[in-house]
Amino acid sequence: MLFWLLALLVTAIACAALYYAGAGRRTMAPGETDESPELAHLRLQLREIESDAALGRLEPAEAVAARAEVAREVMRVKAEATAKAIGKAPRQLLVGVAVAATAVLSVGVYAAIGRPELPALPLETRADMPPTEMTLDTAVAQIEKRLQQTPDELQGWTVIAPAYMQLGRYGDAANALRKVIALDGATADRETDLGEALMLGAGGSASGEPLTLFESAAARDPAHVRSRYYIAGEAMQRGDFETAKVAWEALIVLGQGDESWLADARAGLEAAVASLNGDIQLPDDTAVAAMVDGLAARLTQDGGTIEEWTRLVRSRLVQGQDELAQEAYDTARKAYPDASVRTELDVLAADNGLVASN
Repeated sequence: MLFWLLALLVTAIACAALYYAGAGRRTMAPGETDESPELAHLRLQLREIESDAALGRLEPAEAVAARAEVAREVMRVKAEATAKAIGKAPRQLLVGVAVAATAVLSVGVYAAIGRPELPALPLETRADMPPTEMTLDTAVAQIEKRLQQTPDELQGWTVIAPAYMQLGRYGDAANALRKVIALDGATADRETDLGEALMLGAGGSASGEPLTLFESAAARDPAHVRSRYYIAGEAMQRGDFETAKVAWEALIVLGQGDESWLADARAGLEAAVASLNGDIQLPDDTAVAAMVDGLAARLTQDGGTIEEWTRLVRSRLVQGQDELAQEAYDTARKAYPDASVRTELDVLAADNGLVASN
């Protein structure tokens, strides 16, 4: 009699679990959260912002803006999840009938062929529960698994592309950005992002497809600064100073006078004009390396403007010297703790996977 009471109790619990799952809900293991990988990734970003703000890596205004941006994404993802949940209620009655039928059938079958007098088999050792803390790598792995099941999910590819860039997985970032463009069309930002991923994957060279993407982005949006900056820089690298001159002039026109990138653009224009007049020649790789090392030595010893530090970090990245770029970025952050004057430098660092350390 005791066995059948326990059996009925277990059956009732199992049926409740079946109904809960079949009605559009699911049970969760300890440490598991009832949220999508996209939402988990956004919450991870919020925790990182809070940590940076507490440690003084973010200024109060910058932290508020960052929280607001991520919060908008969280609200949008939640709204999409709520929309998908609408319409599930009509099926709950059918689920309840099916679960009740399963319970009756299970009890009836076991009553006919079951052997409750036999001893139970020992349980297998259970695996350790997964950790509750979600890292960026864990979030990316979950989104990748989700995308394997739903390869046309735009939000997943949009979220994972910048995560790949942050992890230095430039090839994967390029593939994700291609998928975003295929699903939702090209924009100037998306084409430039793809060009940057391909350029970084090629060791800093913008020739070939990256340049084609930058040119397409500039044609799509005549006021797009990032794409025009890369176009002018690539023209300088290949010695096409006439094209570089035109590109630098078009870029400078877009400035309002207080942008941090204007100093680099004006210096580029001066170099292009001087080269056209025969005053200077394009230096070879050895000379370029010496110039960059000289700039680094001067800034380390005497300090310099934020534009000069940004130029140094960019030069190190183009040369493929990521460790030296990180060192220059760390020193620049200490020299300029006010994030409001480091906008271009911080964006450059984030796009190339540099970490804002203490």
